[in-house]
Amino acid sequence: MTKVNAYEKILKVAEGLIQTQGYNAFSYRDIATQIGIKTSSIHYHFPTKADLAKAVVKNHISSLSINLEDLINDKTKTCCQKLTAFFDAIFAATYAYDSRMCLGGMLASDVLTLPESIQHEVREFFRRIEDWLRRLLNQGVESKEYHLNIDVTLEITMILSSLEGALLLARLYQDDLRLAQVKEAIIARLSRA
Repeated sequence: MTKVNAYEKILKVAEGLIQTQGYNAFSYRDIATQIGIKTSSIHYHFPTKADLAKAVVKNHISSLSINLEDLINDKTKTCCQKLTAFFDAIFAATYAYDSRMCLGGMLASDVLTLPESIQHEVREFFRRIEDWLRRLLNQGVESKEYHLNIDVTLEITMILSSLEGALLLARLYQDDLRLAQVKEAIIARLSRA
C-alpha cells in the first residue's frame, strides 16, 4: 500500500468510525485492524488522534464545500429541488450508509471532550452549511419560491436541528421514514410559509 493510499484509507476508516461510534469510542488499533496495517503507520501520518480527527473534518469540509457550491449554482434546479438534493445527499452519506450519523453532529455531541483545534473545525463545518442554507433561503425568497415568517438565522437553526434530530431518531428506531418526513415537512413549511 502506498503512503497516499494508506493516508486516504486511514481518513476514510476514521471518518466511518467517528460517524458510527463517535470520537471518544475509537482508537488507532480499530483503524489498523480494519485496514490491515500497524498503528505506527497511522502515527506516521497523524501523530495524535486530534491530528487525525482534524484532518478528517477538513477533508469532509473540502468535499462538502465543492458539492454545496455546485448545487447552489445549478440553474436547472429550483430552490426546493436544491434543498431536496441537500437532504438526500446527507441521507446517502449518513444513515443510508451503515446507519452513520452526520460527522459534524457526532463530533458536536462530543464537543466538551474535544481538543480546541477539532472544536474549531466542527464549528467551521456547521458554518459552511449555515452559509449555504442562508444563500439558498435568500435565493428562494428572491424567486418567491420560499416565504419566511421568521428570521433567516432562526430558520437555518430549525432546519439543521430538525435534520440532526431526525438522524438521531431514525438511527434509534431504525426508521428512515422519519428522515423523509422531516425533509418533506421542512420543504412544505418553506414553500407555504
